[in-house]
Amino acid sequence: MDKSSLRLRPRSQNWLLVPALLLMTVCFLVPLGEVAQWSLRPDLYLDFLAADNPYRTIMVDTFLLSFGVAVLTVALAYPVAYYLTQVTGLRQTVLLIAILTPLWVSVLIRTYGWIVVLGRSGLVNSLLLATNLTDEPVQLLYSRFAVYVAMIQVLMPIAVLMLYSTMASINEGFVRAARSLGASPFKAFRHVFFPMTAGAVVSSGILVFVLSLGFFITPALVGGPDDVLISNVIQMQVNETMDWELAATLSVILLASGAALVGALVMVLRKALRADLTGGVK
Repeated sequence: MDKSSLRLRPRSQNWLLVPALLLMTVCFLVPLGEVAQWSLRPDLYLDFLAADNPYRTIMVDTFLLSFGVAVLTVALAYPVAYYLTQVTGLRQTVLLIAILTPLWVSVLIRTYGWIVVLGRSGLVNSLLLATNLTDEPVQLLYSRFAVYVAMIQVLMPIAVLMLYSTMASINEGFVRAARSLGASPFKAFRHVFFPMTAGAVVSSGILVFVLSLGFFITPALVGGPDDVLISNVIQMQVNETMDWELAATLSVILLASGAALVGALVMVLRKALRADLTGGVK
Protein backbone atom coordinates (compact mmCIF):
# COMPACT_ATOMS: atom_id res chain seq x y z
CA MET A 1 0.00 0.00 0.00
CA ASP A 2 1.55 3.31 -1.09
CA LYS A 3 1.98 6.32 1.16
CA SER A 4 -0.47 8.49 -0.79
CA SER A 5 -3.39 6.15 -0.01
CA LEU A 6 -2.45 6.21 3.69
CA ARG A 7 -2.50 9.98 3.67
CA LEU A 8 -5.88 10.15 1.96
CA ARG A 9 -7.64 7.57 4.13
CA PRO A 10 -8.19 9.79 7.24
CA ARG A 11 -9.58 12.57 5.06
CA SER A 12 -11.92 10.20 3.24
CA GLN A 13 -13.60 9.39 6.56
CA ASN A 14 -14.55 12.98 7.34
CA TRP A 15 -17.97 12.41 5.82
CA LEU A 16 -18.83 10.43 8.95
CA LEU A 17 -19.03 13.76 10.79
CA VAL A 18 -21.68 15.12 8.41
CA PRO A 19 -24.75 13.66 10.22
CA ALA A 20 -23.58 14.99 13.58
CA LEU A 21 -22.78 18.43 12.12
CA LEU A 22 -26.15 18.52 10.36
CA LEU A 23 -27.98 17.59 13.55
CA MET A 24 -26.03 20.21 15.51
CA THR A 25 -26.83 22.86 12.91
CA VAL A 26 -30.55 22.12 12.66
CA CYS A 27 -31.25 21.43 16.34
CA PHE A 28 -28.87 23.88 18.01
CA LEU A 29 -27.32 26.57 15.84
CA VAL A 30 -30.49 27.53 13.96
CA PRO A 31 -32.68 27.80 17.12
CA LEU A 32 -29.84 29.64 18.86
CA GLY A 33 -29.72 32.10 15.99
CA GLU A 34 -33.45 32.70 16.30
CA VAL A 35 -33.12 33.36 20.01
CA ALA A 36 -30.23 35.74 19.37
CA GLN A 37 -32.34 37.56 16.78
CA TRP A 38 -35.19 38.04 19.27
CA SER A 39 -32.74 39.56 21.74
CA LEU A 40 -31.51 42.31 19.38
CA ARG A 41 -32.79 45.15 21.53
CA PRO A 42 -30.02 47.32 23.00
CA ASP A 43 -32.36 48.78 25.61
CA LEU A 44 -32.84 45.35 27.20
CA TYR A 45 -29.10 44.87 27.59
CA LEU A 46 -28.72 48.38 29.03
CA ASP A 47 -31.53 47.70 31.51
CA PHE A 48 -29.79 44.48 32.55
CA LEU A 49 -26.61 46.42 33.32
CA ALA A 50 -28.47 48.95 35.46
CA ALA A 51 -27.52 48.96 39.14
CA ASP A 52 -31.07 48.30 40.36
CA ASN A 53 -31.92 45.54 37.86
CA PRO A 54 -33.07 42.44 39.80
CA TYR A 55 -32.26 40.08 36.94
CA ARG A 56 -28.56 40.85 37.20
CA THR A 57 -28.62 39.93 40.89
CA ILE A 58 -30.43 36.69 40.08
CA MET A 59 -27.88 35.94 37.34
CA VAL A 60 -24.94 36.40 39.73
CA ASP A 61 -26.69 34.29 42.37
CA THR A 62 -27.25 31.55 39.79
CA PHE A 63 -23.56 31.43 38.95
CA LEU A 64 -22.54 31.35 42.61
CA LEU A 65 -24.99 28.56 43.42
CA SER A 66 -23.92 26.55 40.35
CA PHE A 67 -20.27 26.92 41.31
CA GLY A 68 -20.99 25.76 44.86
CA VAL A 69 -22.98 22.78 43.58
CA ALA A 70 -20.15 21.83 41.21
CA VAL A 71 -17.49 21.98 43.95
CA LEU A 72 -19.54 19.99 46.46
CA THR A 73 -20.67 17.43 43.89
CA VAL A 74 -17.14 16.66 42.71
CA ALA A 75 -15.83 16.62 46.29
CA LEU A 76 -18.45 14.03 47.24
CA ALA A 77 -18.16 12.04 44.02
CA TYR A 78 -14.38 11.66 44.11
CA PRO A 79 -14.14 9.29 47.11
CA VAL A 80 -17.08 7.28 45.77
CA ALA A 81 -15.39 6.85 42.39
CA TYR A 82 -12.09 6.00 44.08
CA TYR A 83 -13.78 3.36 46.24
CA LEU A 84 -15.30 1.81 43.11
CA THR A 85 -11.80 1.27 41.73
CA GLN A 86 -10.74 -0.51 44.92
CA VAL A 87 -13.51 -3.12 44.93
CA THR A 88 -14.19 -5.87 42.43
CA GLY A 89 -16.71 -8.51 41.58
CA LEU A 90 -20.26 -8.46 42.88
CA ARG A 91 -19.71 -5.54 45.24
CA GLN A 92 -18.54 -3.28 42.42
CA THR A 93 -21.45 -4.36 40.20
CA VAL A 94 -24.00 -3.64 42.91
CA LEU A 95 -22.50 -0.22 43.59
CA LEU A 96 -22.48 0.69 39.89
CA ILE A 97 -26.14 -0.34 39.59
CA ALA A 98 -26.98 1.76 42.65
CA ILE A 99 -25.24 4.76 41.06
CA LEU A 100 -26.84 4.27 37.63
CA THR A 101 -30.38 3.65 38.91
CA PRO A 102 -31.15 7.32 39.73
CA LEU A 103 -30.33 8.25 36.12
CA TRP A 104 -33.27 6.13 35.00
CA VAL A 105 -35.67 8.15 37.16
CA SER A 106 -37.04 11.53 36.13
CA VAL A 107 -35.53 14.61 37.76
CA LEU A 108 -39.05 15.70 38.66
CA ILE A 109 -39.73 12.46 40.54
CA ARG A 110 -36.41 12.66 42.39
CA THR A 111 -37.15 16.23 43.38
CA TYR A 112 -40.57 15.26 44.72
CA GLY A 113 -38.79 12.56 46.71
CA TRP A 114 -36.77 15.25 48.49
CA ILE A 115 -40.00 17.07 49.32
CA VAL A 116 -41.11 13.92 51.14
CA VAL A 117 -37.75 13.55 52.90
CA LEU A 118 -37.20 17.19 53.91
CA GLY A 119 -40.80 18.28 54.64
CA ARG A 120 -42.03 19.24 58.10
CA SER A 121 -43.57 15.78 58.40
CA GLY A 122 -40.84 14.13 56.38
CA LEU A 123 -38.35 11.43 57.26
CA VAL A 124 -35.62 13.77 58.52
CA ASN A 125 -37.89 15.73 60.86
CA SER A 126 -39.54 12.54 62.07
CA LEU A 127 -36.14 11.15 62.96
CA LEU A 128 -35.11 14.36 64.72
CA LEU A 129 -38.32 14.41 66.76
CA ALA A 130 -38.11 10.71 67.59
CA THR A 131 -34.55 11.07 68.92
CA ASN A 132 -35.42 14.27 70.84
CA LEU A 133 -32.79 16.25 68.96
CA THR A 134 -35.37 18.97 68.39
CA ASP A 135 -38.67 19.95 69.98
CA GLU A 136 -40.34 21.06 66.77
CA PRO A 137 -39.89 20.37 63.04
CA VAL A 138 -36.90 22.08 61.44
CA GLN A 139 -37.46 24.16 58.33
CA LEU A 140 -35.40 22.23 55.79
CA LEU A 141 -37.65 22.45 52.75
CA TYR A 142 -38.03 25.63 50.68
CA SER A 143 -34.53 26.78 51.52
CA ARG A 144 -31.13 27.11 49.88
CA PHE A 145 -30.03 23.99 51.76
CA ALA A 146 -32.76 21.94 50.07
CA VAL A 147 -31.75 23.29 46.65
CA TYR A 148 -28.14 22.26 47.23
CA VAL A 149 -29.09 18.78 48.46
CA ALA A 150 -31.51 18.06 45.61
CA MET A 151 -29.22 19.39 42.86
CA ILE A 152 -26.19 17.51 44.18
CA GLN A 153 -28.18 14.28 44.35
CA VAL A 154 -29.34 14.71 40.75
CA LEU A 155 -25.88 15.52 39.36
CA MET A 156 -23.66 13.31 41.51
CA PRO A 157 -24.06 10.10 39.43
CA ILE A 158 -22.75 11.94 36.37
CA ALA A 159 -19.67 13.14 38.25
CA VAL A 160 -19.05 9.69 39.74
CA LEU A 161 -19.15 7.99 36.36
CA MET A 162 -16.81 10.55 34.76
CA LEU A 163 -14.29 10.21 37.57
CA TYR A 164 -14.56 6.44 37.72
CA SER A 165 -13.91 6.03 34.00
CA THR A 166 -10.63 7.90 34.39
CA MET A 167 -9.57 6.23 37.63
CA ALA A 168 -10.25 2.76 36.24
CA SER A 169 -7.86 3.40 33.34
CA ILE A 170 -4.92 4.38 35.59
CA ASN A 171 -2.17 1.80 35.91
CA GLU A 172 -1.91 0.86 39.57
CA GLY A 173 1.75 0.08 39.02
CA PHE A 174 2.57 3.78 39.30
CA VAL A 175 1.18 3.94 42.84
CA ARG A 176 2.91 0.68 43.79
CA ALA A 177 6.19 2.03 42.43
CA ALA A 178 5.85 5.14 44.57
CA ARG A 179 5.12 3.01 47.63
CA SER A 180 8.14 0.80 46.93
CA LEU A 181 10.32 3.92 46.82
CA GLY A 182 9.28 4.88 50.34
CA ALA A 183 6.26 7.11 49.79
CA SER A 184 3.48 6.86 52.34
CA PRO A 185 -0.02 5.94 51.11
CA PHE A 186 -1.07 9.60 51.35
CA LYS A 187 2.00 10.87 49.49
CA ALA A 188 1.58 8.23 46.80
CA PHE A 189 -2.03 9.31 46.37
CA ARG A 190 -1.23 13.03 46.50
CA HIS A 191 1.74 13.05 44.14
CA VAL A 192 0.95 10.14 41.80
CA PHE A 193 -2.72 9.14 41.70
CA PHE A 194 -4.47 12.47 42.17
CA PRO A 195 -2.51 14.38 39.49
CA MET A 196 -3.49 11.73 36.95
CA THR A 197 -7.16 12.31 37.82
CA ALA A 198 -6.98 16.11 38.01
CA GLY A 199 -8.15 16.49 34.42
CA ALA A 200 -11.23 14.40 35.14
CA VAL A 201 -11.91 16.46 38.26
CA VAL A 202 -11.86 19.65 36.19
CA SER A 203 -13.97 18.15 33.39
CA SER A 204 -16.62 16.75 35.72
CA GLY A 205 -16.75 20.00 37.68
CA ILE A 206 -17.26 22.05 34.51
CA LEU A 207 -19.98 19.69 33.28
CA VAL A 208 -21.82 19.83 36.62
CA PHE A 209 -21.45 23.63 36.66
CA VAL A 210 -22.91 24.01 33.17
CA LEU A 211 -25.80 21.65 33.92
CA SER A 212 -26.53 23.53 37.15
CA LEU A 213 -26.93 26.79 35.24
CA GLY A 214 -29.96 25.35 33.45
CA PHE A 215 -31.78 23.92 36.48
CA PHE A 216 -35.27 25.32 37.04
CA ILE A 217 -37.51 22.42 38.15
CA THR A 218 -35.56 21.60 41.30
CA PRO A 219 -35.19 25.19 42.61
CA ALA A 220 -38.84 25.86 41.82
CA LEU A 221 -40.05 22.87 43.86
CA VAL A 222 -37.71 22.78 46.87
CA GLY A 223 -36.37 26.36 46.98
CA GLY A 224 -37.80 29.35 48.73
CA PRO A 225 -38.68 32.79 47.31
CA ASP A 226 -35.02 33.83 47.55
CA ASP A 227 -33.83 30.77 45.61
CA VAL A 228 -35.13 31.75 42.19
CA LEU A 229 -32.55 31.08 39.49
CA ILE A 230 -32.25 32.79 36.13
CA SER A 231 -33.72 29.72 34.40
CA ASN A 232 -36.89 30.16 36.45
CA VAL A 233 -37.08 33.78 35.32
CA ILE A 234 -36.63 32.79 31.67
CA GLN A 235 -39.29 30.09 31.97
CA MET A 236 -41.68 32.59 33.54
CA GLN A 237 -41.08 35.15 30.79
CA VAL A 238 -41.76 32.54 28.11
CA ASN A 239 -44.83 30.81 29.58
CA GLU A 240 -46.50 33.44 31.77
CA THR A 241 -45.69 37.00 30.74
CA MET A 242 -45.04 36.09 27.08
CA ASP A 243 -42.11 38.52 26.96
CA TRP A 244 -40.01 36.45 24.60
CA GLU A 245 -37.61 39.29 23.83
CA LEU A 246 -36.63 39.62 27.48
CA ALA A 247 -36.38 35.85 27.80
CA ALA A 248 -34.15 35.71 24.72
CA THR A 249 -31.96 38.51 26.09
CA LEU A 250 -31.49 36.75 29.42
CA SER A 251 -30.76 33.48 27.60
CA VAL A 252 -28.08 35.06 25.43
CA ILE A 253 -26.49 36.74 28.44
CA LEU A 254 -26.54 33.45 30.37
CA LEU A 255 -25.02 31.54 27.45
CA ALA A 256 -22.33 34.12 26.70
CA SER A 257 -21.32 34.74 30.30
CA GLY A 258 -21.34 31.01 31.06
CA ALA A 259 -19.13 30.23 28.07
CA ALA A 260 -16.73 33.05 28.97
CA LEU A 261 -16.52 31.94 32.60
CA VAL A 262 -15.95 28.28 31.68
CA GLY A 263 -13.23 29.29 29.22
CA ALA A 264 -11.49 31.40 31.85
CA LEU A 265 -11.74 28.61 34.42
CA VAL A 266 -10.26 26.09 32.00
CA MET A 267 -7.29 28.34 31.28
CA VAL A 268 -6.62 29.09 34.94
CA LEU A 269 -6.98 25.48 36.05
CA ARG A 270 -4.76 24.19 33.27
CA LYS A 271 -2.01 26.59 34.30
CA ALA A 272 -2.48 25.65 37.95
CA LEU A 273 -2.31 21.93 37.20
CA ARG A 274 0.73 22.37 34.98
CA ALA A 275 2.48 24.34 37.71
CA ASP A 276 1.59 21.70 40.31
CA LEU A 277 2.89 18.84 38.16
CA THR A 278 6.04 20.45 36.80
CA GLY A 279 6.97 22.90 39.54
CA GLY A 280 6.40 25.94 37.38
CA VAL A 281 4.42 27.29 34.48
CA LYS A 282 6.07 26.83 31.11
